[in-house]
Amino acid sequence: MVGNIFICLNEATYNGEIPTELQGSYSRISRDEEGELVAVLPTTFAQVGEDNKCKFGSVVEVKVDGNVYFIMEFNASWLQSEVSALLKLGDSLDYPNNTLMTNKEAVKLIHEYSNKL
Repeated sequence: MVGNIFICLNEATYNGEIPTELQGSYSRISRDEEGELVAVLPTTFAQVGEDNKCKFGSVVEVKVDGNVYFIMEFNASWLQSEVSALLKLGDSLDYPNNTLMTNKEAVKLIHEYSNKL
């Protein structure tokens, strides 16, 4: 395991932009010919999953009660407010919408629902 946290994202969040707190670690960027940063580009969770496939493996899709969810692994920092930003994504939402999980919890969710896609 490379990352320290997993999250189960609903489709809207997965296809939406990552929080500002994750931009330093996960945003796509544009550089000029000298390698200097030109811009931090809008980046979705789906793009983060694709960009980090070699590091964390593929995003896992599961279907729960007719809805598709995406389970992703992150290396997120409490000190940089990355974990707090991920926690906020699930405020006022029912499980498994944007729920942070441990490795064991993510594996259990995957095993329980991955055959129902």
